[in-house]
Amino acid sequence: MKIYCNSLLQSRSLDSPSVSCSYCTKAQHSRHQYYWRPTLNSRLNLGATGSNTVSSPSTASTSSSDSSVQTEAAVSPRKEAQLTLEQYKEIYDRLIAIFKERPRDDWKKLIVFSKQWGQHQQGVFDRLKELADKETDVDKKMQLRKIFRSLQGVNDEVARYNKVLQKFAEAADDEWEAIVAVHRGDLQKPFFEHLQCLVISAKDDKEKKDGLVLINTRLLALVTNHDSIEANTDKLEAASEVYRDLLGSINSVEEADAKMAELAKQGKIDPAFLQITAKAYGAARDTNMTKDEAKWVAYKLYRQARDHFERQQPKEKRILEYLLTIRDPVERTNQLDKAITPGPTPNTDTHDYMWTTPQRLYAVLDGTIKAFEAMQEEAGKQMGSSKATSTPVKIRDMRLLRDEVVRRYL
Repeated sequence: MKIYCNSLLQSRSLDSPSVSCSYCTKAQHSRHQYYWRPTLNSRLNLGATGSNTVSSPSTASTSSSDSSVQTEAAVSPRKEAQLTLEQYKEIYDRLIAIFKERPRDDWKKLIVFSKQWGQHQQGVFDRLKELADKETDVDKKMQLRKIFRSLQGVNDEVARYNKVLQKFAEAADDEWEAIVAVHRGDLQKPFFEHLQCLVISAKDDKEKKDGLVLINTRLLALVTNHDSIEANTDKLEAASEVYRDLLGSINSVEEADAKMAELAKQGKIDPAFLQITAKAYGAARDTNMTKDEAKWVAYKLYRQARDHFERQQPKEKRILEYLLTIRDPVERTNQLDKAITPGPTPNTDTHDYMWTTPQRLYAVLDGTIKAFEAMQEEAGKQMGSSKATSTPVKIRDMRLLRDEVVRRYL
């Protein structure tokens, strides 16, 4: 059979979380996943608030004598030297003095840029409590306790942001919308300022820096899209009602499949419905209070909603999505030729065959690129992240493809 365009939609099985990509074969799917995934993942070290194998002694929990401390001296993280407890206290006092001198707005930067904070943080907190307990002057005692509470709050905030970032780094690409829906409250301007600090602190690690910039860019796009959908409360309420009715009317996987197909035919699977399913799955995904069966149902409905929504997209967009999964320039050009060659468009259980005109394909390419540029500019203004954004590989490929369409067909 002659293939006029391999922009085909693979039928996928939802019996396991490892779902194939909408627009590529199984072999192409591995490339598609790598193409989208930021290059952080297991090697991501998001800051100085994580655990370390070497830690400094805690002054509050130490009850041994000075001689025992000298016998079992700790190893300094800065140099291979044995330090006594009193020497560690001097380090903590210097760190405390720095926090006293610098404004509170700078504390997060100090923590992020420090490579040793993760090893010294508990010692600093214990030292602050010790100094406050020993202080006889009421004003100085209150000042030390205030510094302790404020510093602990900033440290907890940095740790929370790092935890959210780690979730994105470890999640599959098609789960990012669900994580955004759950953690939108954290994804505010301070979060993106923290992300910019991480980008700057990774200046000596190009791979890590590029990965953080890609995360920042994609999150800005997802947050902007999320907020635009949330602004239409009427559609969200209607989608919530549809989702509640769906949950109350299904008792088996087969019923869920049939009901989702029916909703798709009725045109009820729209961006608002996708957002509701993303919230439901994201909430179930991040809690231990939900049974595995309930999590699986939420995941299945979320994936099916995405599948049906993607199948409803204009054929030009689906063709474009397929072409962008092809990494070989020669093969992409060959498939582009097929994509604009008129011919029959049969649909099977596993493949959808389609073609379009160069003018329509160019219109989708140009519109998508301009929409991304406008989003990037607006998100940069709102989130203060313009300096830490980059152009994703997909957008760069779209620009090349747009130029090729103009050069060869228009």
